[in-house]
Amino acid sequence: MNNLLRFIDKHQFVLLFLVLEIFSLWLLSNHTYYQKSKIENVARSISGYANFKIDNTRSYFRLKETNSVLSQENLRLRKQVAVLSAKIETLHETLADTIVDSVYLYSPAKIINNSTNKQYNYLTLNKGSNHGVETEMGVITNNGIVGIVAGVSPNYSTVISLLNIDLKISAKLKKSNHFGSLYWEGKNYQQVILSDIPQHVPISVGDTITSSEFSSIFPENIPIGTINSFSSIGSNFHTIKVDLFRDFKELYNVWLVSNKHKEERKQLEGI
Repeated sequence: MNNLLRFIDKHQFVLLFLVLEIFSLWLLSNHTYYQKSKIENVARSISGYANFKIDNTRSYFRLKETNSVLSQENLRLRKQVAVLSAKIETLHETLADTIVDSVYLYSPAKIINNSTNKQYNYLTLNKGSNHGVETEMGVITNNGIVGIVAGVSPNYSTVISLLNIDLKISAKLKKSNHFGSLYWEGKNYQQVILSDIPQHVPISVGDTITSSEFSSIFPENIPIGTINSFSSIGSNFHTIKVDLFRDFKELYNVWLVSNKHKEERKQLEGI
């Protein structure tokens, strides 16, 4: 008690000043509405700034905990992605085993190398003889022909691309079934040529081109592209430019196609 009395006695003028100052502010704030609102605005500003600083400080000290939670969530999501990827791969393999008709067998593969800027373009697949791949198997996607297997090793295979000036396949007009030869002339990687369609056959820009039934490698009616333009000047046949459905620079997942009756047909036709 003596210490408190000595402190008051020593600082009596300062304490008196503070009391009078607080009392003056109280009188001022309650004297008029304008003065009261001004003081309240200042008080709110000070309180808001203090709360902002306090909240920032709390957030800083919670960063370690937040990072730990995010790290655990990231790990959980990565595990889910891995599980889902494995399930998708299993479903893909299962689907390959079930997509079987009376003549053709299908198996999935991925492109690991691809060229589109040369005259003789090739692709490399991640499947080889260990996976049942053989030469002269077709390679397709859901909306286009990719090429024909040209070489096979135990774990890989090379494919002569549709974008190779040496490759020709049988294709047809979907609406009339008139067939001709489809090939790439080595210029635009998104466009091929369909030839040998007689001039009397009516065609239009936008008509769909598909694979024909005359190929022993590809099933018929695989969509290839649509007619961009055509001409028949000085010839009895149309020369048709076809815009490909599939962008060869975006190829990744493909299907290998095997004709179960290919050898029988080749022997019968003497090929």
